[in-house]
Amino acid sequence: MKRIKRTLSALLVAALAIGTLTACGETTYSAASDFFYSADKGHSYGDGTKEYEIGDTVYMKVKFKVTSNKSKTSQVKVVLTIPSIDNVDAKYMDGQIITPNFDAVNNVTTYEFTANASETAADQECVIQFVPNAVGEVPMTLVFDDNVDASYDKQSTLIFVEKKEDKTEEE
Repeated sequence: MKRIKRTLSALLVAALAIGTLTACGETTYSAASDFFYSADKGHSYGDGTKEYEIGDTVYMKVKFKVTSNKSKTSQVKVVLTIPSIDNVDAKYMDGQIITPNFDAVNNVTTYEFTANASETAADQECVIQFVPNAVGEVPMTLVFDDNVDASYDKQSTLIFVEKKEDKTEEE
């Protein structure tokens, strides 16, 4: 009986040690992201102005970074969703074209990216150019895959308004 107790104790200690080692080896991720907008053809960006007139070209820069507790680089899928907008052009900052996925039934355009995650991950960004086609609000969402906690997902809403008419005074 004493021998069985020692064996069970040893097995319990081994199981706890393996569980601790497994937890230490688990990769954890965190992310940072933001949306920036430009109405001057991408010469300057800001995160304050989110109201644009119909027909005016808007440039949106999406920046994101995924870090992990590992030095080895792993890949995390990132999806940007833009509903109810006609896509004009989308490209990475280096000029590489991004191919959107358009869901005509739900009127949603999605862009998929791959973030390289590591302890020393670099910022990644893309620029999307589009023209507002109707008055309303467009909530854009940046969602990281299941490796990254949902609290890191980000949403930004643009407001599109009627074009203002220039008033001229007659004498």
